[in-house]
This record gives sequence, C-alpha cells and structure tokens, in this order.
Amino acid sequence: MPQIVRTKITDSILKEIRRRITSGEIREGDKLPNQNDLAAQLGVSRPSLREALHSLAMLGVIEQRPGAGTVVRAQTPAFLAGDLDLPLISDAQGVQELIEARRVIEVDMVELAVERASDAELNNLGTILKEMTLMVETGRVEDYRKRDIRFHSIIAQAAHNRFLLHLFTAIRQFLDQFIRESFTLMPEVLDISQQGHRLIFEALKNRDAKRAVAEMIKHIKLGQETLQKMQSTKDEP
Repeated sequence: MPQIVRTKITDSILKEIRRRITSGEIREGDKLPNQNDLAAQLGVSRPSLREALHSLAMLGVIEQRPGAGTVVRAQTPAFLAGDLDLPLISDAQGVQELIEARRVIEVDMVELAVERASDAELNNLGTILKEMTLMVETGRVEDYRKRDIRFHSIIAQAAHNRFLLHLFTAIRQFLDQFIRESFTLMPEVLDISQQGHRLIFEALKNRDAKRAVAEMIKHIKLGQETLQKMQSTKDEP
C-alpha cells in the first residue's frame, strides 16, 4: 500500500482516504484499521491521523464509536468531489483570529445598537430569542444555529453603520461555521449560549450600553472557552 507524500499532512490523509472510498477500497459501513495500523499504512504520526479522523467525523464521513472503532458512515458527495474544506476547528489559529475579530467588530456594534436600534429591530430580536428558547427546549440544534447567526446579524444591522455591517458580513460565514461545529461537538453549550443571548437582548431593550458591551464580551469569551474544550477533546487519544 503506497505511503502518502508529506505536504500538508492532514490534507494528504484526507485525500488518501477520499481516494480509497472512490476506488471502492473502503465502503460505507466498513471499519477502518486501528489508529496504530492506519498510521503505519499511511506513514504518518498518530497525532496527525487523529486530527484527520476528527475532521472526517466533523464532516460526517466517519463515526468513531467507543469500543467499536471507526466506521465509514457516509460517502458525502462534496467530500468525494474534494469540495469541502477542513472544519474550522482544525485551524486553531484561524478560530482564535475569528474570536479576536468578533471582539473588535461586535463589541462596538452592540454599543451602537443600544443607541440606534429601532423598536422594530428590538421586537425582531425578541421574536428570534423566543424561537431560540423553543429550539433549545426541543433539541432542534440546526434550527437554533440558524437563529443564532440571525440574532447577531440583526444587531449588526441595528448599529446602522455601513462599514461595521460590511465587516460583520465578512466574518459571518466563518462565525456560522464555528457555531455549527461548536454545537456538533459540544451540544451542552446551547443553554449557556442562549443565556448569553437573553442577557444581551435585555441590555439592548433597556438601552444599557455598559451592560450590553459587558454581556457581548462575555458571550464572545464563551467561544474562546469552547475552542479550548474542543481542542482538548480533539487531542484526546
């Protein structure tokens, strides 16, 4: 069995597994070799292999079952075509930069929204918040995620600053991706996330700029803590 070329190790592992799936060497339902054997076959270290397997699990291609090993779960068309990028969580530096960008953009954004948000925009936020609460109670994670990003988008619009809105729009796709991956790996953060949204909304509704800024900072900090926990989970053997 050929060993992979050492370019970007994780990418190379993904390409090799994609090749094996498309060639029929690996089929849906097949169990992958244990990590020691698979790492030896590919000529890579176990940490690099673990990172690649973690990415494949995030993409829904494999399922890592405790005590049962790693099983091919689905042959995702986009993955087979090579159209999917690595999950954002695989790029710790990228996530850190996203969190830093959020601090710069969203903190000023919410402060302006306190002063400038219309009653209609606040009512819209309140409606979204109620829907998010229902999604948490009924375990509808994907629906919650969509409203989560919508909640932040409304605040961006309510700041009534075209340049801040443009900056938020530039990071929105990556924020949405990070939220999706966070909830996939750690669904338990939904309750904490929703509490943060409620506190931000209350501050906006009361036109309390100091509190709104403080709550937004705490909410963004939750992303930092989630990243650290996800990285810790990823590094577990």
